Amino acid sequence: MTAAMIVAAARDMLMLTLLLVSPFLLGSIAASLAIGLFQAGTRMNDLTLSFMPRFFAVLLMAYLMANWAGARMIVYFERAVTSAATLAG
Repeated sequence: MTAAMIVAAARDMLMLTLLLVSPFLLGSIAASLAIGLFQAGTRMNDLTLSFMPRFFAVLLMAYLMANWAGARMIVYFERAVTSAATLAG
């Protein structure tokens, strides 16, 4: 196993991680923006008001993106197993 193969495997892993996490981050950012605008408009600064919508936005994204994320992880796992089998001989 060469250094280039290790770097490529690490890069693939990090790119997959970034790809899988981005919908959750975007959902949380969108909910935070909406709640921030609501709080600025009403001058209501309650910590619970900002936490719960973000929590539910992340749960909604987990529900909506579960099949997509699972398919991406299966493809990555199959590729990793194939690569490991090739290295083993």
